[in-house]
Amino acid sequence: MSRGFVYVLVSANSECIKIGGTERPLRERLTAINGTPAYAVHGPWELSDFLHVVDWRLVEGHLHRHFAKSNVRDAAGTRELFRVPPMQAREQLRRVDPLLRIGNDVTLKLFENRDLQLFLYRLFELSGLFGNLDIQGAWTLSLSPSTGAGRWFTLNIGTHEVAFCQRKADDGKFLQYLIFDRLLLDYPETVIWIGNRRGKVGVASYASAERAVYAQFHADFAEAEKLFRQPGVRRAMVAYWSDRLADLRERNAKSVFARFHSYDAVSELLEYKRVAAKVL
Repeated sequence: MSRGFVYVLVSANSECIKIGGTERPLRERLTAINGTPAYAVHGPWELSDFLHVVDWRLVEGHLHRHFAKSNVRDAAGTRELFRVPPMQAREQLRRVDPLLRIGNDVTLKLFENRDLQLFLYRLFELSGLFGNLDIQGAWTLSLSPSTGAGRWFTLNIGTHEVAFCQRKADDGKFLQYLIFDRLLLDYPETVIWIGNRRGKVGVASYASAERAVYAQFHADFAEAEKLFRQPGVRRAMVAYWSDRLADLRERNAKSVFARFHSYDAVSELLEYKRVAAKVL
């Protein structure tokens, strides 16, 4: 079996979509496609959806057969273009047997906590991670069940730990931790909000990010999600996270934590985003 990704790509310059698979990192594959003349003429292509699976050839083959009648045969040099609405392709992709998805059991177990799922969705939405799905592996989301040190998740951008949640063994409370730009200090009402939850804001010890400050406080996920509505939070988060993500993209960097990254959890959050958009 070939572990890898099955993906759906879309382009504003094409009525078609591309359904493919790869064992390479998503960014490498996307770069290669946009650099291949036969596909580039229909691009630039962007990632619409993906799954991390134990056998990408099996899953890709199933999708190609399912949409065989819609396969484009008059575009020279291409085999994986289909005249199919993106939503229809995404829905079919997500009918894949969960047993073929890498890490799906861990994702489902953790996301039984709906407040956690909402919290991460909001975090992705505000920080710009949804716009950087192609460089997963440069930033990483690691899921950990509430055992051992009690970490529920850890988010890293490069080598920087930018968010985590830990259940404290002494009182069973959740410790929430996030990194922001020091712009957060311009909003005393938000600093007070954090302090009122047995929290504090301090200078982060990152030599390569002198403007970084951390915010840590005690709250469950439903309460912690309210932080994102506080004054200045979005501004301070974007200022730090977007700058770090842009730097990773420019350097084509890869995190040392890439092997721990949960592509499946990110894929679930992407689907959650679409459902939320329909509801709203």
